[in-house]
Amino acid sequence: MPSSLARFPSFALAFVLVLGAAGDVAAQTPAPAPAKEPAPEPEPAPAPAPAPAPTGTAAAEGPRAAGTVGAQAPASAGSTNLEDNKFATVGTSEPMDATEAEISAGGLFTSGNARSAALTGGGRFRIRRKIHEFQAQLLGNYAQAAIRQADGSRTGQLTAGNVQGRVRYDVYFHPRVTFFTMLTARFDPFLGLNMRMRVDPGFAFYMVNQPKHRLWAEVGYDFLYDQRRIRRGADNTNCPAGTSLVLDVPNTTAMMPTCAARPSVATHSGRLFLGYSNLLSEYVTFTTGLEYIQAFAPFRSNPVETDGGKERTKAWVNWDIALTTALGKRFAFATSFTLRYDNAPLPGIKKLDTITSFSLVFKFI
Repeated sequence: MPSSLARFPSFALAFVLVLGAAGDVAAQTPAPAPAKEPAPEPEPAPAPAPAPAPTGTAAAEGPRAAGTVGAQAPASAGSTNLEDNKFATVGTSEPMDATEAEISAGGLFTSGNARSAALTGGGRFRIRRKIHEFQAQLLGNYAQAAIRQADGSRTGQLTAGNVQGRVRYDVYFHPRVTFFTMLTARFDPFLGLNMRMRVDPGFAFYMVNQPKHRLWAEVGYDFLYDQRRIRRGADNTNCPAGTSLVLDVPNTTAMMPTCAARPSVATHSGRLFLGYSNLLSEYVTFTTGLEYIQAFAPFRSNPVETDGGKERTKAWVNWDIALTTALGKRFAFATSFTLRYDNAPLPGIKKLDTITSFSLVFKFI
């Protein structure tokens, strides 16, 4: 017993030491727990790990994604969206792409003691895509009056009749400068013309180029070709010296013929034009244009064909002015005045022509 008791303290001591060692181990094992708390700090590190792209596939996809974003950024603030939104580079307030189409018509009719009818009409089309613009315009005027004869009867007499057409193509190679080519044709028997054709290439310069306010000038070359209406077999004894061709002009007689020396004529000239347009209000638009055409060398027209046989410098002045008032979304009322001046017309042809018209305009687009 004593011996067993004597061994007990040593056994107990050993047991206590084992428990103490276990307690130390238990005390030491929680120690890594605080170490596990900083362990989450390295866990965010794996997040940037995909950026370095340890794998070859991720490294290949990274530059493509960055390139796509880099290409879209300027597009969202630059040309692609601006073109899609149809705005010009000169400012975000002026449409770059546009399509316009309209027709106009007007008339005057009287009956009773005075009998007459007058009609005016036309159409206009314009389309622009980026730097390219195309325009087409057609105008016509017609008037007839009933003239009382000596026996009391009435006969119809043509007092006005002409048709004019124009096409124009512009290239805006600069926000304020454009190159254009314009072709104009006119049929007018009262001028003795089967056709008057003008070809006008040139440059246009926009001093003011705003959606509601525009001022511009044009300079270029003008080629004119006149094909005259010749009355075959007509008596030319009353024609001035040097003119043997009688023109087919309405309301002329053998006693007062309109004569010419040649059936056709071509003239080379320079052209200047000044235009102005202003949207005065939401409903009223004002436009005007002044054109001057001056013949080149020899700077003299044929003195035989000019009125009075005088030698003159050949020149033309054309002026248009119009005021348009909107009556609704598609309807408008237009008042226009046109002046045409030729300083050296054929014998019997007046130098000045004017047209004043009132029309109702319908806009398709």
